[in-house]
Amino acid sequence: MERDQPTGLAELATAVTRARIPGLEDLYVERRAESLWRLAAGRVAARETSLHEGAAVRRAGVLISGDGLDRSVLASLLGIASRTLPAFSVPRFPEPPSLEHALGELPTDWVGVRWRWTWAAVLTGRRAVTVARPQLAEATLADGQRALFCWPPVTATLPGSADVQSVAAVRAGKVRVLLAPAAAIVLLHELVGHPLEADLLLEGASPWSRRIGERIVRLPLSVTDDPTRFDLPGGFSADDEGTAAAPRALLAEGVLAGALADRRTAGALGVDPGNARRAGVHSPPRPRISNLVVTAGNLLLEPPRADASIEVLALASGTLERASGMVLLRVRRAFALRRGARRQALAPFTLAGTVETVTNGLLAVAEPSTRTSEPGWCAKDGEVVPTGGFAPWLLLDGLEVR
Repeated sequence: MERDQPTGLAELATAVTRARIPGLEDLYVERRAESLWRLAAGRVAARETSLHEGAAVRRAGVLISGDGLDRSVLASLLGIASRTLPAFSVPRFPEPPSLEHALGELPTDWVGVRWRWTWAAVLTGRRAVTVARPQLAEATLADGQRALFCWPPVTATLPGSADVQSVAAVRAGKVRVLLAPAAAIVLLHELVGHPLEADLLLEGASPWSRRIGERIVRLPLSVTDDPTRFDLPGGFSADDEGTAAAPRALLAEGVLAGALADRRTAGALGVDPGNARRAGVHSPPRPRISNLVVTAGNLLLEPPRADASIEVLALASGTLERASGMVLLRVRRAFALRRGARRQALAPFTLAGTVETVTNGLLAVAEPSTRTSEPGWCAKDGEVVPTGGFAPWLLLDGLEVR
């Protein structure tokens, strides 16, 4: 946490506290700049820029928000006279970056790039806590794929469209699959990340409700939610309630180890807060994933292709259905394997299995572990936040092709 006294935000927090507003929990202020470049054949065809700023007040659990950051807007939200608030300043909107300078030659299979810069602060009590986040960019490729990454990009890891000449349909039935890091992180996002968000645990909407401390995976697999990783899109210095960012162990060598909580839910589960995120200034803070970092003991030195019949490189989406307890992985790019070698590109299909099937079917973890552009934007009840991942390869048995 850091105080932002030179801007006058600390004085603003003190003035709000002195106003003794009944039921006041916090004041959240935010600025966001976005630019969208439309590309054609590796050149910029058009650019659109938008600027947004606003504030939100929580009083007795009710969120009231508005656009703008001048004192009259804040006073109206707080229900006090604007003359009681001191002058303050916020960072200027930055100039959009140069795509050509950052990327060099623009990829010809990209049709668009959206860049985002965000600044925010939370005023709670007499404290003013600024929230730092990485700048983000999302590339849209000609085949419809979207990839979210931190800006400026690491050019060696930038995505490209799949160059596949022909595809074959995959036969229905149970299979043993090898998940590349981009697919593995989506699976663990749905299996371990979302279900350990505290509001879902308390509602009984998670398969892991009342099961913290149990072993669910035989492998020594560990999953940590780490917002301090600023090389991944979900990074932040403090959450959207002003609590300092810290890594949270969710799975420790196969054992459920923790949960992601905000202030409202932390006490009920006996865990620390620090994982409250807002989809925007008009959305309340809720327990949310940031960056999932996956590690394991006994890692294989290379992916065990000889032990699988399908290699899954990328997913279109992943879902854990709350009612049925089914995990659904919609495969976008995969190859059939024979004797450890790729034999044929496969048309899109769906892998399905129960939570128990997935957890019991995890057979091996392998290097290389890498950062991925997945899961990317994460939606929960229509509210979207950026997330990131760092994962190894996973060998998984028992899922059914549909």
